[in-house]
Order: sequence, then structure tokens, then C-alpha cells
Amino acid sequence: MYAITCNGLVKEYKTQKLVRALDDVTFDVAEGEVFGLLGPNGAGKTTLVKILATLLRPTQGSAEVGGHDIAKEEDMVRRVIGYAGQDSERSAYFRLTVRENLMYFSHALRDVPVKTAEERIESIVSAIGFEERLDKHFIALSGGEKQLVIVIRAIVHEPKVCFLDEPSKSLDPLTAKRVRSFLKSYALEKGMTICLTTHNMKEAEEICDRIAFINRGRLRFIGTPKEFKNVVTVKEVVEIANFELDKVIEARLLAIQGVSNVTKSDGNVRIYCDDAFDVLKSVFNFLSDIGIKAHVSMIEPTLEDAFAIFVGSDSTEGK
Repeated sequence: MYAITCNGLVKEYKTQKLVRALDDVTFDVAEGEVFGLLGPNGAGKTTLVKILATLLRPTQGSAEVGGHDIAKEEDMVRRVIGYAGQDSERSAYFRLTVRENLMYFSHALRDVPVKTAEERIESIVSAIGFEERLDKHFIALSGGEKQLVIVIRAIVHEPKVCFLDEPSKSLDPLTAKRVRSFLKSYALEKGMTICLTTHNMKEAEEICDRIAFINRGRLRFIGTPKEFKNVVTVKEVVEIANFELDKVIEARLLAIQGVSNVTKSDGNVRIYCDDAFDVLKSVFNFLSDIGIKAHVSMIEPTLEDAFAIFVGSDSTEGK
């Protein structure tokens, strides 16, 4: 049985012109799966999650969550899901402590017995190293800490399906790593299905069983993170370390035969090509011509590289 099914979902907004935020999106998510929605800003990820969480209605198409129709059984869907959106902290009570917020949402709103709720809260915050913040007022927390409380709130009642919109946003790297590890093990232990959106390639690779890549409202790929990387294994990568990239240099690199794309990440320039050995020679010659010494190497394509190539190919198609 599937935890989530989507059939031809379309979402249109009427502004000065008709904008199609989702365009015929169809996929299934198995029970107990950690499923990632990947894509650039404005791709349609948050719109899709809000539709599945019954916060938006689709223009066309249908979907079921936990075996319930999102249009005909909204109340039933809301009973079986957890949700942590990017603006969900507004729904927390700023003058209550973290513990009081979590108790209220789990016991008063989700009917979790008091003792059970207390045990779950203690267990979760202990697992992610958040015990010291439990009795602090919500208003006194940092942005990342508030986000973490909202994620805890979304899972403390042990929903069948949990929607997390960029759960590690604003978290420091160490906390984000602990949260990813916890969510993966928690979902496995509870048989919970998690559907999350992310821009974080490391997060997608570490936590997701499968990912769907969405761009311009359309589903471009669905499969495992490894399969996503394999889509671009026909592309090889040459990297120039600690190198400044301007429009003139970018144009010169793109003019090298066999080069399909050039990106910059963490101060390094990545050159995507069909044959890294041939391109490597041309890159060395180019750097010599402009009088620059830099470390140049061939590297294995990453999930981030796949992301860049997918976005780049979509941009080309749109021209």
C-alpha cells in the first residue's frame, strides 16, 4: 500500500498572467519511505507539500495521503499527518516554554496521553541533544532552535505520514546532521512515512530512500539518490580549486570543446564535460595563457553536480 499517491496534480495561480506552479505531477510514495522533493527555488516543492497537507487545493488532479482523499476527506488526512512548514513557527505559543508547546500540541490537540507525551518529548529531545532548551520560552530561542521545535512537534504524535518543508533550514551543520540521523532511524522504528523538501544535497543523500526532482512545476526525475547521480555519470567533472569566475572566464571555459556547463560552488569552479582527460589539457592551457596557477583535478560527480546539471538543462529547454 502507498502512503502517498499523486495523479496529475496541477496548481495554477492567476496574477497578471496565468502561472502554473505544478504541471501534471504524478508519483507514489511507499509506506515507511523517506521521500525527498528536490529542486531549485520556485520549483513547486512547497506548493506540492501544502496540497498534500490539505493547506491548498489543486487546480486539477487528485491525491491520497494515508489512504484518504485530500479533497473529500480533509479531516481524515489531517488526523494521520504531521506537518512542519517554513512558516510554522508562527503557530507556536511564544510565551510558553518548549515543553509546554510540545505538550499542548501533542496532548490537547492530538490526544496523546499526558504520560506518553512526556516520555516521547524527553526521548526525542535527548536523541537530538536539545534537553537544555526544553524549559526555555519559545520566544527566547534562535531561528534554528525554533525550527527544530516545529520539527519535533510534527512527529511527537507519531503520525502515519509527516511532511517536512526544509527541516534543516537555519540549523548549524552539527545539529542538522544529528537531526537527519534521528529522523531516518525514527521513521524506520515507527514505520512512519516522511516526505521532505530540501535544497541540501547532503541531506537528500543521507536521509532519503528516493527523491523526486522538480523544476518549473514538472517532475523531472524520480529514483534513489544514487540513481540521480548516475543520470549525470555520462558527464565528467574537472574542478579548479579556489578560482574566481567572471563572465569572460566562464565564456572562455564554455568555449572549450566538450564542455557543457560551468558552475561555482564553495569557491571552486566545476566544469562539466564528456571527456575530462581532453578538457583537463585545455583547461591547463587556458590557465597558462592568462597567467594563473591553480589546482586542477578530475572529481567524481556528486548529487550537487546532478542538481546543477538538471537545473541547467531545464534553463536551456526554456529558452
